[in-house]
Amino acid sequence: MPQASRDLVAPEICRPYLLALVGSVLIDLLLRLQIVYYYVVEHYKARIYLSILGGLLQIFYAVLLLLFLYLLLFRWLPDLRQGRLIQRRLMRSLGLLASLQLVTNMISVNVTIYRLHIESYELLIESFALYIAINLVFVFWYWYWDYPLRNLSINDSKNRLIPQGILFPEEQMEVHLLKTDFWLPGPTDYLYFTILSSNCFGSPEGHMLIGNRLKKLQIIHTLFMIFVFIIIVARAINTIN
Repeated sequence: MPQASRDLVAPEICRPYLLALVGSVLIDLLLRLQIVYYYVVEHYKARIYLSILGGLLQIFYAVLLLLFLYLLLFRWLPDLRQGRLIQRRLMRSLGLLASLQLVTNMISVNVTIYRLHIESYELLIESFALYIAINLVFVFWYWYWDYPLRNLSINDSKNRLIPQGILFPEEQMEVHLLKTDFWLPGPTDYLYFTILSSNCFGSPEGHMLIGNRLKKLQIIHTLFMIFVFIIIVARAINTIN
C-alpha cells in the first residue's frame, strides 16, 4: 500500500466520522452551558478550591473548542469543498481536541456533583448526553485506527502475517463461504460495534480486536463508560433514594 494512501483519506470516506466528532462537540457544548448555569445559580454554595478548579476547566474547554472550530472551519471544510484528500494528521488533531473536550466535561460534571446539589433527573439527562458523546467520539476512533490497519500486518512468533483491525462477522462469513476478501465496514458497522461495546464493556459477540492499538483503545472506551455508569448514574440513583 503506498505511503500516501495511508496518510490521506478520501473526503467521502471520512465525512461521516468527522460529522460524528462535530455531533459530540455540540453535545459537549450543551453540557458545558448547563454546567455554567449550575455555577451561576449556585455560586454561593461553592468551595474555594472547587471554584478555582471549575474556572480552570472552563478556560481549558474554551481553548479546546476554539482550536477545534479553527481546524474544522479553516482546514477541513476547504479541503472538503474542493474535493481534496484529507490528511490523517488533521483528523487525528480534530479527534484529540473533541476527546479532550469530552474528558473536560466529564471531570466538570463530577466536580459539579460534589459542589452542588443536583437533582437526580438532571444527572440522568447529563449521563445520557455523555453516553451519546462518548459513542460518537469512539465511532471516530475505531474507524480511524481500523481503516489503515486493514492494509497492514504484524508478524507472529513464526513470522507469519496476521491481519490487524476489527474482525467483523461479515468478513468471517465472506472468507469461509465465498473465499473472497472484499467486504469493508461502513459507518453503520462501526456505530453498531461502538454502541454494543459501550453497553457490554467489551467487544460484541462475533467481533474480535486484532492488534494492541485497538485493544488499548477499547480499554480507554471501557473506562469512560465505567465513569458514566458507575459514578454519575449511581449518584443519580442514590439521590433518588
